[in-house]
Amino acid sequence: MEQEQIGELNEATGAPAPAVEAVPAAPIAPHILRMALAIEYVLALIATTVVWEEIGGQGHLDLMPWYTKLGLIGGFCWALVGFSGSLARPGRWRTRRSLFWLGAVILLATAMGLVTYYYHLHEPADDEDDEDAPAAAATFSAPAQANGIRLSSQDAAASSLKTASVVRGFVAGHD
Repeated sequence: MEQEQIGELNEATGAPAPAVEAVPAAPIAPHILRMALAIEYVLALIATTVVWEEIGGQGHLDLMPWYTKLGLIGGFCWALVGFSGSLARPGRWRTRRSLFWLGAVILLATAMGLVTYYYHLHEPADDEDDEDAPAAAATFSAPAQANGIRLSSQDAAASSLKTASVVRGFVAGHD
């Protein structure tokens, strides 16, 4: 449309129309592009891990098996670098290849969120409430008779203390 307007203006003035050519962008040298994409992959690994820890929570990531995190983080970074590589090619940015990699980035980011949500729903219950509360006290009373022999109150109290100290030692050993 601009050429038509320029052509009309030039026809009105009588001067020849200037040639309008699209100047192609200089392509990036392949060896430099490969090095830049490799550096981007390493930086994306670090950034993705840190961001996922901050957003999803370190506790949820600790519950996940290592191969789930490795697959999702590695795949996400690979898709991200593939998208960047497709954008670095000369021509339009919205090609089939760039849309494929963009879809892969969105799909893997969604999968990371869903896996984190799954582990959030299935995390073990916290027992922090029980730590502040005192332990349940058990009361022991020695029987007044041992093997048919009646014990005095002092013997019964001593037997009760021995039983309580044995139980406390047993419980303390298993904390």
